Amino acid sequence: MGSFLKKDLLVFWRDRKEVLIALLLPIILIVVLNVALSGLFTDDGESMDIQVGIVEEDNSLEGLERFEEAVNEMDLDQAEKEAILQQTSVFNPSEMIISFFDNPEIKQVIHTKNVSEAEAVELVEEGDLHAFVRIPEGFTYAILSSIMLDEEADVALSIQAEEQSNELNTLQNMMNNFIESINLELALGTIAEGEAQEPLLPQGGREVIEGVETYSFTQYITIAMSTLFALFMAQTLAMKTVTEKRERVFNRIILTGSHPFHYLMGKTLATFILSWLQIIITFTISQLLFDVFPDKSLEFWIGLLIVITAFALTISGLTALFTSITLNLQDTNAASGIFSLIIMSMAVLGGNFTPIQILPAFLQRIGEWTPNGLSLTVILEWIQLNNSGNLVIPMGILFGYFIVFLMLGMAIFPGRGRN
Repeated sequence: MGSFLKKDLLVFWRDRKEVLIALLLPIILIVVLNVALSGLFTDDGESMDIQVGIVEEDNSLEGLERFEEAVNEMDLDQAEKEAILQQTSVFNPSEMIISFFDNPEIKQVIHTKNVSEAEAVELVEEGDLHAFVRIPEGFTYAILSSIMLDEEADVALSIQAEEQSNELNTLQNMMNNFIESINLELALGTIAEGEAQEPLLPQGGREVIEGVETYSFTQYITIAMSTLFALFMAQTLAMKTVTEKRERVFNRIILTGSHPFHYLMGKTLATFILSWLQIIITFTISQLLFDVFPDKSLEFWIGLLIVITAFALTISGLTALFTSITLNLQDTNAASGIFSLIIMSMAVLGGNFTPIQILPAFLQRIGEWTPNGLSLTVILEWIQLNNSGNLVIPMGILFGYFIVFLMLGMAIFPGRGRN
């Protein structure tokens, strides 16, 4: 069996293109994704620094006086007029917008500056402001008339920016959440029923659970790309069988009296070694470039090595199954298509392309049971909790996958006398 292992390792090594793809492509993708997308995530939970200009063209006092005059001119009972005016005393739209930006927690993220519209446009163009919020003239009166008197508002709050950015998206989301919370309170009748309660501003915060670390984008993408390309290693080694099948290598092996399963086990062991080395090299270079796992203990590295080994073992079992399928199929293109479909499906469900949390619940449950999805989840939990007890069952499942894949591969492996 040693000669078969040596053969498969040499065959892979002589294919320089496959070697470069297996070793360099995951590292290149990790570097590119970190540079391109690192702004979407923060490793240490630090807040974004969003510079926003406030262009306040509205005079809220004049708006309130105008609204009061409009209410007094309406054909309503004096009690109804007083109730409406009492509600407006705690519902000043312009003041609520200003109060939102003055919220201490909001100010940790958004830093505002009162400017004129011309100055705001200039500062945005120069890059000193990410965006500016314009409170137009007549805003207070229009919003109060719309809410209290059911009139159509002809002015609206606006956010203007030079270009799309993460800061602009964050500002828009925070403003939308704030406005939706106000609309919800109005819909529930908190203000309209005359309780005269000031709407609560949205409160934000970051909850940190003691003993649990958060994982970073760099850590996630390193694990995801490493496990993804390890999956492709199973297909790569199995498809080498096509050339050996065409050149009658397998038939000559049988004629020498060697046991056919030695051929299968050679590919299985070669895949284990190559996929294990591929993941280790990817992790090592990523650690040197980005310090992916800073200040981790020896226990963490040992646990990580155990998970990598178990996953590489599962990949080797998958290669055994793919190899047997290739030997049984006459159409090599069909075999390659089947393997690509299986691997891409596992990659999508297992979270190698996008976080598994964005998938529907039933797909999440399926993805957590794929070998790559299970390994990704286990490593992330190991980063967060560092609890060795959490490794036992997943490692048993990965070993079970290896046994099942290997047994299936051996069951359909062509024996003597079969093509």
